[in-house]
Amino acid sequence: MNPKRMKHIIRDELGTLRREQMINGETYAELLELYPIQSWDYSALGRWFLIFGSIAFAAGLFILGSELFEFTMMELAISLGLLIGGCFFIGWRLRSSKLTWAKRSFELLGSLCIVGLTFTLGIIYSTGSGNWPSLLLIDMLILLPLAYALRNVLILILSMIIFFTWFGGVTGYVSGWGAYWFGMNYPMRFLMAGLLMIGMSLLHRSAEQNTLRTYDGFFKVWLSGGVFFSEMALWLMSLFGNFGSIFERYLETANELFLFNALWTGFNIAILKFGSKFGLRMLRGYAITFLVIQGYTLYFWQIASHLGPIFATFLAGAVTLGLVLHLESRRRAVKVSP
Repeated sequence: MNPKRMKHIIRDELGTLRREQMINGETYAELLELYPIQSWDYSALGRWFLIFGSIAFAAGLFILGSELFEFTMMELAISLGLLIGGCFFIGWRLRSSKLTWAKRSFELLGSLCIVGLTFTLGIIYSTGSGNWPSLLLIDMLILLPLAYALRNVLILILSMIIFFTWFGGVTGYVSGWGAYWFGMNYPMRFLMAGLLMIGMSLLHRSAEQNTLRTYDGFFKVWLSGGVFFSEMALWLMSLFGNFGSIFERYLETANELFLFNALWTGFNIAILKFGSKFGLRMLRGYAITFLVIQGYTLYFWQIASHLGPIFATFLAGAVTLGLVLHLESRRRAVKVSP
């Protein structure tokens, strides 16, 4: 067997042992260092090319069809329905083959077409209410069970994206669109939703060790979505407070901004420790990335303007180079250690 493939298998098994709490976090980290994967993962690159290529192919077919034919909305709905059936049929035919990611990609295309179909039907049968978030709720109620029925993590990721859009859209709709959802106005609501998703992911992780064993790893999608929601909300609140609109007069106080910055720092330290304890590199990546973002944000927001543009840029560049050299030296030290 290919040595790199063997390392992947061993690391996957170690991850399973850690999730089942058969080894502690320190032992898990030590064992991972014995099986490093330093070379470029071409298989992962191939999977992403397959996913994006499939989406681009579908988009190209749509553009080509719109150029060659004049579709009415009803004809478009029928075409999307046929495309949905075709994508899921191909996915079903590939169920017993080794082309797992091809199967998932076709199922993802079918799911995207479902979203297109609901909006097309929404236009056809519109009552003039403008309540487009309700269409996303329908999509989410269809795609979330479908992700579990097909055991397709890509559809689960799409469901998380739809949830983000629906959640912001429906809260904006209820408020009369006084402040548009994409600006994440009043981001405290996104923080609460993110923390709820994190809690759900931890319950999911526990269930994956028993009743949901066949969905091993699905909890990472819930966890990533919740952490991303929370990080973005805390980032905005550290700058503007729990604002109504970033384009109007700011109402935040120094104490409020200090509180949200401290909360953001504490949140990242907490997920960094949790990620290190349970061997979740994704959480460590989130924590380190957003701690760096917070540092640069505070620097350019509060300090750089007092230093002048030339010196402020030089200092930021020097710190960045120093950080890169430090991390590279640590990586090389781990690589050459016995």
